[in-house]
Amino acid sequence: MAVSETAVSSNIESSSRLRTALLWSSLLILVFGGRMYTTDVVAQYQVGKSLIGSRAFLTADEGWTVEGVREDGRYVPHGLGWSILLVPAAAVGALLGASAGKVATAATAAVASLILIAMWHRLAESRFGRVGPWRMAALGVGCMVLVYGRLPFDVTAATASALAGLVLLERDRPVWAGVCVGFAVLVRLDSVLLLPAFWRGWRKSLRVAGGMAPFLVLILAANWYRFGSLLDDGHSQDPAAALKLRARGVAGLLLSPGKGLLWYAPMFVLALAVNRSWRLVTPFVLALLFHGLMHDWTGGTGWGPRFMLPALPLLALPLARPGRGGILFWVLAGWGALLTVAAVWSNPAAVEQGLGPDLIDTAGRQSVVWSLSSSPLLASLRRIGTGTPDMFGAHLASAAGIPPAVGAAFQVVSALVVAGASRMVGGRQEA
Repeated sequence: MAVSETAVSSNIESSSRLRTALLWSSLLILVFGGRMYTTDVVAQYQVGKSLIGSRAFLTADEGWTVEGVREDGRYVPHGLGWSILLVPAAAVGALLGASAGKVATAATAAVASLILIAMWHRLAESRFGRVGPWRMAALGVGCMVLVYGRLPFDVTAATASALAGLVLLERDRPVWAGVCVGFAVLVRLDSVLLLPAFWRGWRKSLRVAGGMAPFLVLILAANWYRFGSLLDDGHSQDPAAALKLRARGVAGLLLSPGKGLLWYAPMFVLALAVNRSWRLVTPFVLALLFHGLMHDWTGGTGWGPRFMLPALPLLALPLARPGRGGILFWVLAGWGALLTVAAVWSNPAAVEQGLGPDLIDTAGRQSVVWSLSSSPLLASLRRIGTGTPDMFGAHLASAAGIPPAVGAAFQVVSALVVAGASRMVGGRQEA
């Protein structure tokens, strides 16, 4: 009987995870844009092209490029991990053209988002038992995760890898957990701020460090190859990354209308109120302080405070518990859904760039960040229902001479089909 009950419980958990994966896949299909959106992503894609021999090794000429010790090109102070993951997209671009490469890049981000939500769900179920798919989806929408499954920035891949590491740590596989968090650091160096969540005493943490070691060696080797120094990754030439001892950035990441979490992901307030684990709260605090002290703490264009995204799933993990947060949880998830519609209807990077310059020191940029009337969030909300939504189906239809509404409708129907499959798997479950 005990074996039978265990088997039934395992089947229910597997069914719940599959339903969550299908539901999140339907949402990713719904919001898919098929674009790169910013020059930083283009630069990382170009580095991916260099890894298949399509350009000088590790070079790029878009976004923030800096001088290296070699004369074959310029470099970007980004981690190599996202460029490595974009190698298949770069190969698609080389074979089928630049447009196909862009779509493949966006698809890579969507896959990373699916892995993120799957790892987040598994971590939640390891702590709280069965967690319904709709609750996980609501949590992801409320924490900007769905928007960043659409925008192909490196933060999604870094977060997914870190959460996979925590799942492996829960399964008592510290070395493999270290491999995952090591890759997260290879994607984004600031992923080291997530390490407090991996602390399990000296012995186990040293094994985690052992798993991270090869990726740290790779980072040092790339630094030496590009800049002639093991410790210089190019950020020393990037004025946006300079640290300044002031609290304005901390306040901006929390409260500013243009970039504040209070506007873009107010779910974080509820998460802070219910979270009692220092391992889960500390990465959020460290990310807030570190990025708040950067010269350009806004992170440039994107959607809200993207630098804070990797810390949000950890902070919000207790909200995955069924019933936690009450009706307020669903109200905040609803606000996140409205903002997601706004981010999908228009190209959010283009909206932000259209409101003012991208240089933090300019008066126009300060207005975009601190003025409600110039906030990208408010501007995007105002655009809902006007013009053509920034959906891949609409763009594809337009390029083929078909009304964009037809392409957008096909994309919506495709998302509904996958959502229907989610509903059919395992029967109905409570959120």
